[in-house]
Amino acid sequence: MCKKYVVLSFCCFTFLAAPLVGGQSLAATGKQAAAQKQVVSQQELRALLDQVEKNYAQMQSLECSFQQLSKSGGRVREGNGKAFFFRPGSASGSKDIAGKGGVIRWEYLGPEAQTIINDGQEIQIYTPADKQLLISSAQALDADITYGLFTGQSSLSEAFAVSEAAPSFQLSPPPSGLKALHLVPKEPQSQLKQAQIWVNKDMQIERLLMEDYFDALTELTFSDMRFNSIKASDHTRIQQLRTLDTAPDTEIIRQ
Repeated sequence: MCKKYVVLSFCCFTFLAAPLVGGQSLAATGKQAAAQKQVVSQQELRALLDQVEKNYAQMQSLECSFQQLSKSGGRVREGNGKAFFFRPGSASGSKDIAGKGGVIRWEYLGPEAQTIINDGQEIQIYTPADKQLLISSAQALDADITYGLFTGQSSLSEAFAVSEAAPSFQLSPPPSGLKALHLVPKEPQSQLKQAQIWVNKDMQIERLLMEDYFDALTELTFSDMRFNSIKASDHTRIQQLRTLDTAPDTEIIRQ
């Protein structure tokens, strides 16, 4: 997606032998319990990620509002608008009647109008004020976590290693009452270094934070989410999601 815009520790030494419990020292027993707890915690994290993924796998469309914060080089920018996600069917890789896959449309309302469309093949970025349309291939955007999740083209559990939320990894205070998961690509990606998602009790993502290899951060907060409001039979509406209404003298630049 385009971006418009400590450790506290102490040591305690003792030469006293730990009492034996069932042939094992209390220290050894504690280590085993901690390791077992860590395994259970990891299982719970994966189970939670699977629930999120399963929830979105059943989704055909989503409309929502979004707030965006972007930080790069010490400068913070804000944006807001509407987002639309459509996938032809629940099966990954399925096609609609026109033979096309899923599509994501971002309509920025502020600080200036801009529309971004990603249909999995091309990314179109239209800025009316500049009368400019940028078109590039979407194939190189392996880091577009939003396209992969919302259109079913990739699996979060397969693409990312999950761990507990990193409290220091945030751009603004997260909403209360949400569970957070920290995601790191299992295989190196050209743009995405790490990400974090915050989900509500319905396993819906309300916030997504991404960091690239230039330490630039992009935070998206979703609200007014409406699931399955765009029907597969509404071909006119789906075509509108894929179409840009550009000015006649718009400059088209292919990258």
